[in-house]
Amino acid sequence: MNHVRDHYDSIFRFSRKEISNVMKKALLLLILLLLFLKPSGVLAKENEATTSAEIIQVEYELPYPGLLPDNPLYYLKAIRDNVLKLIITDPLKKAEFDLLQSDKRLGASKMLLVKGKTDLSTTTLSKSGNYFDDAISQIQIARKQGKDIKPLLEKLLTSSKKHQQVILEMEKNQKKEIIFSLKFLRQRAKDFQERVEIIQSDL
Repeated sequence: MNHVRDHYDSIFRFSRKEISNVMKKALLLLILLLLFLKPSGVLAKENEATTSAEIIQVEYELPYPGLLPDNPLYYLKAIRDNVLKLIITDPLKKAEFDLLQSDKRLGASKMLLVKGKTDLSTTTLSKSGNYFDDAISQIQIARKQGKDIKPLLEKLLTSSKKHQQVILEMEKNQKKEIIFSLKFLRQRAKDFQERVEIIQSDL
């Protein structure tokens, strides 16, 4: 009888030991989770703080965009802009025009995003980049013609930094797919900055 009781006691002690080990492992895992995982609210605040810290305010005034692409009459404005672009023949003036259109579309894109028209906003922002690209091409032509491009080149450089600032601000509180598109376009603005800096270094 005592032998049977001792047998059962040994089984109980073994089971209790295993339970103790499992509890220790569970407690260790819980501690690790508490150390490395934070509440989503805390993470959101940290991400917001990081984003705010990354945004460098650039002293550059963007022009008023006028009619937005969601306006039914916007196509008339687009036609006018295309005609003006064709009429201007001087590359330096054309570069100025392209930069103006790029800046206007940046402002329009931000306004559209505030209105919740995300697709139209990113499309407009992409067109802003196309105009900026044209401005760089035109300024290179003006340089080959011996024109003084330094003042406009400096303006392009500041504008490219402003574009990056505004796009970074636009990324806040957006859905992942929108943030992805905006980051791509912000990198494009960064590329413009680097291209302008290369031209400056060659002067």
